[in-house]
Amino acid sequence: MPTDIYFAGDRLSVVVDEDPSQVAEAFTSADGRPFRLTAYGAQGEVYVNPDVVAFWSTSESIPPAEPAPDSPPNRRDTVTDIWGSPLRKKPRR
Repeated sequence: MPTDIYFAGDRLSVVVDEDPSQVAEAFTSADGRPFRLTAYGAQGEVYVNPDVVAFWSTSESIPPAEPAPDSPPNRRDTVTDIWGSPLRKKPRR
């Protein structure tokens, strides 16, 4: 069963293939050092720094990859800096 790992920060999380008990074992055996887990859906490896993890829980459902029917198909989110302020566009030449 996949596990959601939530990091201390603004809505930052990752889904891994390991069970919550396996994640707990990885935290215990890592002794505070970063460790490796498997990203959900065979998307490679994820390295987790335990100092920035807020909590983890059993993944209830994986969010759908397709956009919601009422959202515009070509909508782009605003690019922001790490504080959430929009970045200025460079003038075209």
